[in-house]
Amino acid sequence: MTVLSYKEFMEETRARLRNLSNEDFWNLILSWASEEHPSKRQEFLDKLTPPRQMEEVISDAETLMDEIEVFAQRVEDGEYCDGWGWDEDIHDERDWGDESWAEEMDGLFLQARSLLLQGEYKLAEEAYSSLFDILEMGQEPGHLPGDPDCSNMLKVDMDEQVALFLRSVYMNSASEERQALLYEAMNEYGYLARKVRLRNMMNALDSLLSDFDDFLVEWIDFLINRSGTDISELLREAVLIKGGIPAISEFARQYSDKYPRAYIDWIAALEIKEDTESVIQVAREGMSRIPRDYTVRAEVVETISRIGEKLNDNKLKLEGYGECFYSNPSIKYLLDLYITAMECGRFEEVRDKAEQRIIELRGKSRIPANNYNTREQNTSSVSEGVLFNALLLGGRFEKVFEMCKGNGPLGWSSSENPKPVFVTFIMVLLSKEGIHSKVLIKQWDEAIGNTNNHAEKEYIEKYKKIINGIKESVQLSGEQAEFYLKWCTDEIGHRIDAIVSNQHRGNYYKAAGLLVAMAETLANREEKQEGIDLIERYRNKYPRHSAFKSEITQVLQTSGLFDVRTPRKGW
Repeated sequence: MTVLSYKEFMEETRARLRNLSNEDFWNLILSWASEEHPSKRQEFLDKLTPPRQMEEVISDAETLMDEIEVFAQRVEDGEYCDGWGWDEDIHDERDWGDESWAEEMDGLFLQARSLLLQGEYKLAEEAYSSLFDILEMGQEPGHLPGDPDCSNMLKVDMDEQVALFLRSVYMNSASEERQALLYEAMNEYGYLARKVRLRNMMNALDSLLSDFDDFLVEWIDFLINRSGTDISELLREAVLIKGGIPAISEFARQYSDKYPRAYIDWIAALEIKEDTESVIQVAREGMSRIPRDYTVRAEVVETISRIGEKLNDNKLKLEGYGECFYSNPSIKYLLDLYITAMECGRFEEVRDKAEQRIIELRGKSRIPANNYNTREQNTSSVSEGVLFNALLLGGRFEKVFEMCKGNGPLGWSSSENPKPVFVTFIMVLLSKEGIHSKVLIKQWDEAIGNTNNHAEKEYIEKYKKIINGIKESVQLSGEQAEFYLKWCTDEIGHRIDAIVSNQHRGNYYKAAGLLVAMAETLANREEKQEGIDLIERYRNKYPRHSAFKSEITQVLQTSGLFDVRTPRKGW
């Protein structure tokens, strides 16, 4: 659910109130009252009391800073903490003690906000700064018990509190120094919010910021000459607020090599208007203007692919995914590109271009030209994982076999290691769609999932769709089949030995899964007895490793291929 800003909330509230009659007001409030929890009834009645006169509230402001100072001293002295220890719920250590500090701080934040509403900008800025500094104490043990991330203990929205603080800085600053002071405040306390943006500051209250149009011009001039991780987003946001689509389009064209994400902002603004043709046109313009080696270019061009998916237009999809992969050769883009190429009947052509791009990038320096302060200028690179997956999905399995050399029996959890997926692929290939494959299929899915750190079911299905098409074209001679059968058996044996002999108990199930998958492969080749003998060999090899043998039994039950009710000798 989208969280409404204060401004959006108040505007919507006023709009709804205008449609209510006096009788509606009475009925609405009485309905709320009837549903109120007994313990909250007095609090509800207090809300129905007319607001105090401004003079009374301002007099409270004079003591607020004293209250915050006293609260800060109690936190600093560790009065809320009883000790430090393990929390089973969060599986981490934390401070224990009186967590009522959070309720106190919530109240102080609300009072700081009331100062801002009253126009007490200087006091509000001081109050917020002090409260943020108190939260910072919680980063060290012995101050604020509860969740290690102190802000999670509060009911107030920290994004909104930071925005209100920035608003107080803005209102408390002289126009000639406002830009520098605001940017300094963003850098000092921006880490407390998920994102620090000008629009958040604008929407934190429903009143206008004074001299805002003039400020925007000066703010853009201030940012354009600076560098930093957040400069681009702040600058592009200001341009869009100031001049809308015409301004961001001009900016994107002028700074396509320095601030290419402006094209993404431009596209997003057009998508709100549901102007599909214009979106495609802008995406293509970004594709031509942004340096082709910039990884961010892929995000711009992906717009074309998304529209192609929506319209079921393979031509658009192929255009988009092809350029996406060129600029940012990731496994995700590779799968989408290959599937689209198959649908278009252009797989071999597209595969050759993708492999050519990989070879080109692998021939360059392995360290891409990346800059932390200007990440949208990061350039293309390709990982070992993308290389071997592209080769395997392209039917070049012999080359993947060569890449497996030098990789040992451990380290199979790495997505950069070709051996896990290749060993399993060979077993699947040798099984020839055999019916004895329950464990093998599970191992195959897991091996595919391991090729990507964020693999989901959809990813695995895409991978299998491509590889299934490739399998049909792979014809192994009898000699080749015997070679790979022995190779897989040996590699799985080395992995079992490395895991079990070194007592990596947490990985026994992996060893057992591979062992039974290999036995299923043999059974699918009408060599069931050889599969049984293989399992028995490793049971007998590790007779005292009961945990490993138990894992084998469980996997055998899943397989259903071998009768585990009456174990053979040594089982």
